[in-house]
Amino acid sequence: MKLIKYILAGIIMLVAGSTVFAQKNLVLNGGFENELEGWVDYSAKVTPYMYSAGKMSAALFSSDSSKWMGMHQVVSLPKNTQYMLMSAKIKADGVSTGKNAWNGALFLFEMLNKQEAKIGEGINIASVTGDEDWKLYEKAYIIPPGVTKIKFLFALGYVTGTMFVDEVSLKVLTQSEFEKYL
Repeated sequence: MKLIKYILAGIIMLVAGSTVFAQKNLVLNGGFENELEGWVDYSAKVTPYMYSAGKMSAALFSSDSSKWMGMHQVVSLPKNTQYMLMSAKIKADGVSTGKNAWNGALFLFEMLNKQEAKIGEGINIASVTGDEDWKLYEKAYIIPPGVTKIKFLFALGYVTGTMFVDEVSLKVLTQSEFEKYL
């Protein structure tokens, strides 16, 4: 009986210990399983017909290249965050080429302070045109002083076509984890 207790205690300790070191995704509803909960959308929809994981993804559709169609989410960072990893899976269908080099199916982020004022310029993680099957895009980044929030943006930036987004994630990294992405 004591042996069983020791085995159970060991298993509990292993499970508890491994969850302590697991990275937590700070994005709310990054898989869109709860529709667009947590997202501010300006034309985004969810679809059960095209997804990378789970049962849903977000979809942006544009037939008018004079418009910016998209969605965003502001994510608060834990205090003293120095490094982060942002990622998402994106699929593009018939995304046109715009007038500017930065036009396309876009995945970018902005750094914000406590008052949600933008610090610096937005940083582009991906700009996709044409047709592309699901692809993981990720960027590890050093957080400058004064940044307390990250604004994730996904958009069809003045182009036509369809963009699907799934598995959106923001995770805090240690310095040694960050260095693996250099």
